[in-house]
Amino acid sequence: MSFRERTAWVMACTLILTGGFYLKLVIDGVSPSSAAFPFVIGVILFSIAAQVVLAAMSPREASNPVDERERLVMQKAANFSSYVLATGVIAGLGIFMVQEAGMQLFHIVLVSLVLTKIAEYGAQIFLLRSRI
Repeated sequence: MSFRERTAWVMACTLILTGGFYLKLVIDGVSPSSAAFPFVIGVILFSIAAQVVLAAMSPREASNPVDERERLVMQKAANFSSYVLATGVIAGLGIFMVQEAGMQLFHIVLVSLVLTKIAEYGAQIFLLRSRI
């Protein structure tokens, strides 16, 4: 498993765990600012810790520049995930036009951002394993 694939796995798991925690707080009725703060801090802390551990496990591989194949994989994954973001934003705006609920729009767009990154990391993992 390459360093980029391990990074994608760790970041996807981090976003799934912290995003799930955020959704639990929102469902429990916690205010958006109170729910978003631990989410953002959790993502930052878990991401930094995970990247430090991954880099310490394989420092040579971590310092290697991205090769052409990995660059293509990252571009294709970003392109795919942009559709997830667009779908979430359009859905959020459509719901906002009908219900005029600003907090609901905020939650939908934030969840769309999280799902977009999870989709991007998932696509990276798939494409890196498929050896395009």
